[in-house]
Amino acid sequence: MGKKFKKWVYSLQGKFIITASFCIFVFTTIGSFVILSREEELYRQDIMNQGKVLAEISRLTLTNVMVYEEMGMMDEQNLVDYLDYFIINLMEQDKRVRYVMILDNEGWVLAHSNPSQSNKAYMDKSIKEVLTNLKTEITYGGFYNEPVLIITSPLNISTKNWGVIRFGFSLKEVQESIGFLKKEVMLITIVFSLISLIIINIGARVLSKPVTRLARIMDGIKTHGDLEQQFPELKDRQDELGELQRSFFWMLQRLRDADREQKRTTEVLSQTEKMVSVGRLASGVAHEINNPLSGITLCFRNLIEADVDSRTREKLIQAVNDSLQKIENIVKQLLDFSRMTVTEKTTVNLNNLINRLLVLFNYPASKKNVKIVNYLSDDIPEILIDENKMSQVFTNIIINALQALDSGGTLTIKTAMDNGFCVVSIEDTGVGIPPDILPNIFDPFFTTKRIGEGTGLGLSVSKGIVEQHGGIIEVESQAGAGTRFRIKLPII
Repeated sequence: MGKKFKKWVYSLQGKFIITASFCIFVFTTIGSFVILSREEELYRQDIMNQGKVLAEISRLTLTNVMVYEEMGMMDEQNLVDYLDYFIINLMEQDKRVRYVMILDNEGWVLAHSNPSQSNKAYMDKSIKEVLTNLKTEITYGGFYNEPVLIITSPLNISTKNWGVIRFGFSLKEVQESIGFLKKEVMLITIVFSLISLIIINIGARVLSKPVTRLARIMDGIKTHGDLEQQFPELKDRQDELGELQRSFFWMLQRLRDADREQKRTTEVLSQTEKMVSVGRLASGVAHEINNPLSGITLCFRNLIEADVDSRTREKLIQAVNDSLQKIENIVKQLLDFSRMTVTEKTTVNLNNLINRLLVLFNYPASKKNVKIVNYLSDDIPEILIDENKMSQVFTNIIINALQALDSGGTLTIKTAMDNGFCVVSIEDTGVGIPPDILPNIFDPFFTTKRIGEGTGLGLSVSKGIVEQHGGIIEVESQAGAGTRFRIKLPII
């Protein structure tokens, strides 16, 4: 997906769409920001003006009450009752008012919307400024996690001042209105951008259609590696693109011819290496067959020469049958491995495949005093592979491991799951691979073995087979400490 996207980005269609989309995004973003900033400022200015008007009305009303109290027209208790009534009435008439407090010149609470705040003093910077300058001051604050406009106004006539009134004016409605406006502008912007992108995409497709068709054909070849697939016929053109199309299909035919020749050569090399492996396994197979043949011979002699009862006769016949079955399995496994086949993928259980292959290596391993250890995971699912060719990969690596274990040791074979891959690990405790040689082991005809011991094609062919299956072959080795090969095959 990443490669396809990167290719699209660098295509003519992609560049045109990206450039046009970027311009639309920039202009719509700037326009939306300007509109939202202006509307937000208007909303805030409006709520601020409303707060100022409310503060001025409250200031004038309370100032008159203070004058009445000073003239003796009401006592202190009446004043407190009136202030409480005023606060309750103010908060009922305007639900946006979250709290109200009336303070004297010393900052002591004369009345508060929260009765628990009575007989407390408030003297922050804003109150000091108002008492000093006798001008209304507006700041932003919070009230129980709700944003409010804090309006503080002096209760004064000229230079005569009785204190201040402060109330919190909720900004919740303003924020909700701004939020709704943002959603509305965003929706309009998205709809406009989508319509624009659709129009741009249609225009880009029309302009780049001839080139895109050729690019898709080439991308199909690059992705699938199949030059034999049938490609759609393109309309013949008389312009430069038509000349490009004709040159392209001429080149494609040449590539098909070369690819067919390369596949034939690869099959021959693969079969050659397979026959070399069969030769290496011959003595082990002969030994595995010789043991059951000896048993069969002995059983027949007993059946022919000895006078045995029916029960013993049945046991001897069963032993002959078991030995013949063992021989048949060994020969069948060797024939299956050695026969020339075309690539044919089927669902295969890797654990069963490995167990069948190890039958061919029991004698060579025991002869070199090599212990074979299996850790085959039960979580391995069946995967789609060419069983014969994958058998060749495992056989090549196991043969190399046994050759590295001349003085005995352990050959460990594991299967496991790893991020969507079936992983087969083949590890030996042999002599290892020197660091200067390790990067070259997958090169064709590269070998460090003596003449007659190897063709230099085993690992090269194995790597090619694994990659044909969409897999990866990795190697880790340290001189004198052994080697580990990891074959990772995708689950399809």
